[in-house]
Amino acid sequence: MTTITKSEVKEIIWPGKTYLTIRIRRQFDTLSDFFKDSYAAIYGTIYKNGLQASEPPCAIYYSVNETEKEVDLAAAIPVQGPFAEIKGFEKVEIPSSKALTITHHGSYESMGADYTLMEKYMAEHGLKKKWMIEEYLSDPAVEKDPANLKTNIYFILE
Repeated sequence: MTTITKSEVKEIIWPGKTYLTIRIRRQFDTLSDFFKDSYAAIYGTIYKNGLQASEPPCAIYYSVNETEKEVDLAAAIPVQGPFAEIKGFEKVEIPSSKALTITHHGSYESMGADYTLMEKYMAEHGLKKKWMIEEYLSDPAVEKDPANLKTNIYFILE
């Protein structure tokens, strides 16, 4: 028997985090390779510099162009404690602020419904987002069934 999980938008206080990132503008269909290569480079740099990843890998979305099928985003790893700038990478600090969140269960291709729920919630409550973040709680290289993937989606509010 399959259990259907109904997604629910929640208002939270974002705790503020610092990320080590690689930012790029890319076509939607090239993101898989970008993430794989970027996360490997970021984790390698974190460990080489004696830093510690504090949470799962993320993507920070700056803009999405549905017409051109293009996105401006960063592959990002939250890092504990202060650290200096590292050549070839961007340090991104997202301060504590109000946010919306929803947990998506399933493939990345099926996330549209959850994004629609969050956009509708923002419109109904007169909210504006500054950043969109996806926090990947499952590794698709390990979890072969896309139905079992789990992703937290955050809209950091202005």
